[in-house]
Amino acid sequence: METFVTIERALTIARETPVRFRTEKVSLNQAHNRTLAQDLQSKVDDPPFDNSAMDGWAVNSKGTTPRDTTSYSTVRAGDHDPEWLTEDNAACPIMTGAPIPPGADAIVMKEDGVNGKAHTNFIRKRGENFLEGHTLLETGQLMTPSAISLAATMGYETILVRSKPKIAVISTGDELIAPGNGLEYGQIYESNSYGLCALLEKIGCIAIHHSVVEDSIEGLRNTLNSLDCDAILTSGGVSMGEFDYVRKLMEEEGVLHFWKVAMRPGGPPLFGTWNGTPLFGLPGNPVSSHLVFTMIVAPWLAPEVPLAKEVRVRMKDPVKGAPGKVCLRRIQISSEGDELVATTHTHQGSGNIHSLVAHNGVTYLPPDTGANAGDIITALWFH
Repeated sequence: METFVTIERALTIARETPVRFRTEKVSLNQAHNRTLAQDLQSKVDDPPFDNSAMDGWAVNSKGTTPRDTTSYSTVRAGDHDPEWLTEDNAACPIMTGAPIPPGADAIVMKEDGVNGKAHTNFIRKRGENFLEGHTLLETGQLMTPSAISLAATMGYETILVRSKPKIAVISTGDELIAPGNGLEYGQIYESNSYGLCALLEKIGCIAIHHSVVEDSIEGLRNTLNSLDCDAILTSGGVSMGEFDYVRKLMEEEGVLHFWKVAMRPGGPPLFGTWNGTPLFGLPGNPVSSHLVFTMIVAPWLAPEVPLAKEVRVRMKDPVKGAPGKVCLRRIQISSEGDELVATTHTHQGSGNIHSLVAHNGVTYLPPDTGANAGDIITALWFH
């Protein structure tokens, strides 16, 4: 087991124990935000035939004027057998997307009138976008709306995608009470599992939400042994305390690969396997659990769905760094002229989940490095 690793090292270690993805076929209507599990070669040329890019007239660019429009019917999109243009001055009415009649090599725009300029570049040539057999979508591609449209254009009705991994989410702690119940002194509402489930769904996973597990080795062991899932996320119980049973159980009966990461907030996470199933133990403080998920868990599970974008910002407020750790201070990023600027609005405690709502990004300050007002620093802007 490695301890106190960098964020990059933690991700490298986790990727040595990947989630085992299954695959399934889905229709394009079900493919949004799914991850492609096959390379797709186009089944057709695109366009599959020469067609008009404009409404107007199909003509021979070397023909004569005045042009004659009386001998030809309008060629519409979907027509299969347009008439031949046989006379030099022939002008066949044509609609956008309609096939080019044999004998025509140019289009006159409707706005210019039938005797207007003939444009050869107003014809979309067969295969000018891509050719049959070309690989245009590769394994690992996130199926965005445009990727789905491309797959349809290539001739696919169904595609092979990764099955959504099932991730169990468990919070631990005797002080935790489900929202909606009355609180007694010393109790708090359990919130981490709700946020983690939402984050999992955002990156294309199926979240299995479990009730809070009591602070006991036996209770935790029984819960972990009962799970049927592809990976496990726990929240709480990973630090140095007497009742931090997730860490203790993983040390004694699981397989630990790392414990503690050089980041603030979010320092005490762990990663290993329980009965062969990957397990991330996240901190109990809500900001810490969200940021560990964003920085390590999400890139491990779904690197094709980044939750934040790296940007450069000018600080309008000073921020403190963290000794020996990357510092992730919550900041509000906005545009000001031709640059991005950042401010802070709430206190930065790792238990203050409001700080993530009140801000839309975090600093990415190297260890032992703060920032003064006016400094330009690296930041992560949440999507």
